Amino acid sequence: GNDIYTSDMSADDKYAAAKEAALGFFEAAGYTVSDGKVTAAPEGASLEYEVLIPADGTGNHPSFMILTLAKDALAELGINLIVTDLTDSTELWTALEAGTCEMWAAAWGATVDPDMYQIYYSDVANGGANAGGSNYMYQIADPELDQMILDARASTDQTYRKAMYKACLDIVIDWACEIPVYQRKDAFVYSTERVNMDTVAKDITPFYNWLNEVQNIELN
Repeated sequence: GNDIYTSDMSADDKYAAAKEAALGFFEAAGYTVSDGKVTAAPEGASLEYEVLIPADGTGNHPSFMILTLAKDALAELGINLIVTDLTDSTELWTALEAGTCEMWAAAWGATVDPDMYQIYYSDVANGGANAGGSNYMYQIADPELDQMILDARASTDQTYRKAMYKACLDIVIDWACEIPVYQRKDAFVYSTERVNMDTVAKDITPFYNWLNEVQNIELN
């Protein structure tokens, strides 16, 4: 619950503070830390982990550089992070379904009013990949989160659902099984010589674009 660094720190200061905090987390998890390095892992843990990322074998993924830099930083702390860049993304999904993937990177899409049941509800994890959801990837089993998900999907009040979804995502973040990295944005390019822009949908977002009002579009 404590801040690792502050906004007025330099990039180098933030880097040093983050490394120091990481050592604290390792130690709290049962690792042996000595002279600024992790020297031994507790039972059930390791000094080496592999992360799978479907970046076409060329680093073509928004998270690839983050993982590469994390590998370098962790190496300074005594942890070997193996970054495996997959040319075939199906290898990632196969590993996830088999439960053999330690860490991974991917991208998700969501609707404007998402139902979290298929993603984070505990029973979906218990049923594995065959349950039709995604929680088998995270293995979250949290009764409080489950009840909040059920309460949210039972209400038709979008203001209430919005607040509940935020509270649910706060719990997911607290479990630290998933780390949001970026938000994809869409771009639309129009020819004002051909399209009457007064007839194009206004206030376009990733969830509501020109196609939602395509019937109103007029050409010049």
